[in-house]
Amino acid sequence: MKKESKIKILLPILAVIIVTVLIFNRLLFKLKDQVDKVALPIQSKVYNVANRAISLKDIIFSYEDIIAENENLKKENMELKIQKERNQKILEENERLSKLLEMKENSIYKGSLKFARVSFSDINNLNNKIFIDLGKKDGIKVDMIAVYGDYLVGKIIDVYSDYSVVELITNPNSIISAKTEADILGIARGSDEEDGLLYFQPSIVEDNLKEGEEIVTSGVSNIFPEGIKIGKIENIDDKENYSYKRITIKPPFESKDLKELIVIGHENTVNKPIVKEEETEEVEEKGEEGK
Repeated sequence: MKKESKIKILLPILAVIIVTVLIFNRLLFKLKDQVDKVALPIQSKVYNVANRAISLKDIIFSYEDIIAENENLKKENMELKIQKERNQKILEENERLSKLLEMKENSIYKGSLKFARVSFSDINNLNNKIFIDLGKKDGIKVDMIAVYGDYLVGKIIDVYSDYSVVELITNPNSIISAKTEADILGIARGSDEEDGLLYFQPSIVEDNLKEGEEIVTSGVSNIFPEGIKIGKIENIDDKENYSYKRITIKPPFESKDLKELIVIGHENTVNKPIVKEEETEEVEEKGEEGK
């Protein structure tokens, strides 16, 4: 009897508990739905922000990598350019030295030949004078001539212990006895305009001069021997306001490009070429044959 009474009491209690649990569980689900409705958009936004942050981080690191790679490429490119310029300078120097060596071996000049490097130029005017690395200790003397290839560059005007000064043929003070291919005598002098050109003034009025004609030293000089090329006639101007034709000569070099040259030692003899004797003999033989 007592047992049945207890069961009757417990059953309602148990039912109440079950109902309460079910109601509470349902409330929990509803609460969870409400929380999800509120939280999911926030979570989505947080997730998107996190993804964007990660993407931004990747972009930043990628950008830094691109910058670093770009800097490396610039550095490599600069090194290649420097190496290319260095190789080009070496090639140009080898060509110049080969030309000088060929000139020494096949030179038409008599006397001692001395290789000289151009130390620097006159900063006031590049066409006035240059300085070479040979001086008194090397046997250099005033009025020795400087040549490059077959062309006259100038003459020595000052000599010091270990360097000398070369007056260029383009110097306005430079005056050289010259002649044309047709043996028309004249004077070649540096341009007053200091433009790297020379003027040729023939000793007679001559209409047969033409552009491109070679002008050489005449040999009527205590300094410059006969037959050294000075340059070619670039322009003949016969305007009415000139009392004579204005003939300009262009030398085959620019002073700023001179790196090496040859200084020739010779005996200063009037009208006596310093070419090799065998070539002089050939000229004389041709002259006799012409007679």
